[in-house]
Amino acid sequence: MRSKLSINSQTEASPSYYKNGPYFNFDREDVEMKRLTLSIVVCTTVLLVMCAAAAAQTSDKAKLIAIEDAFAANSDPGAAAAAVAKKYIYDGPVTQLTAMGRIGTLRKSRVVELSSAPDPADPNVRSSSKLSDFDVEIYGATALVAYKQVSTDSGHKDAALNVTSRFGCLDTFVKTNGSWRWIGGACASDVPIPESVWNADKRSIAQEPQDVQQAYH
Repeated sequence: MRSKLSINSQTEASPSYYKNGPYFNFDREDVEMKRLTLSIVVCTTVLLVMCAAAAAQTSDKAKLIAIEDAFAANSDPGAAAAAVAKKYIYDGPVTQLTAMGRIGTLRKSRVVELSSAPDPADPNVRSSSKLSDFDVEIYGATALVAYKQVSTDSGHKDAALNVTSRFGCLDTFVKTNGSWRWIGGACASDVPIPESVWNADKRSIAQEPQDVQQAYH
């Protein structure tokens, strides 16, 4: 009687049996199936991550446009404008390039203060702004928002400033604690500024608070 050892050594234990027999085919198919399953899982995970990232970016773009619209809807100094500035401006120094070519940096607290009440030197000014043609690009925790702006001023003491102006603007935002904050911006007139408006704006600069005159150059 042959022992189980002697039987195995001549059949299942033989290299040719594992190479050509059913055990080998089963192992190969099993490995291929595992590889296929792993590939499907990896591809599915990548697609889900990509879809989630795309959805998050779409949501962020909508939030940034909503912030810009909030600024535009509250362009007149007052409690509403101050609340928008307090909510959406970066908590620190912010920099602006004006349409007249002036560059300046003020702290958020000062911007909120200036937004809270009309300019005593020209208290009856009313402004309205309409934004369009948004182009939003997001780079991690930084975003650029480009847009067209049409602004109309009325009520200035100097009638030359009661005009409708058209600008191309670019704002910079940073994301802090999950929320977008405006940190700087620039606007340029899309048509030559009339000399009468330019001269009137120069005159109005002389009536700005001293710290604002010093901050902008």
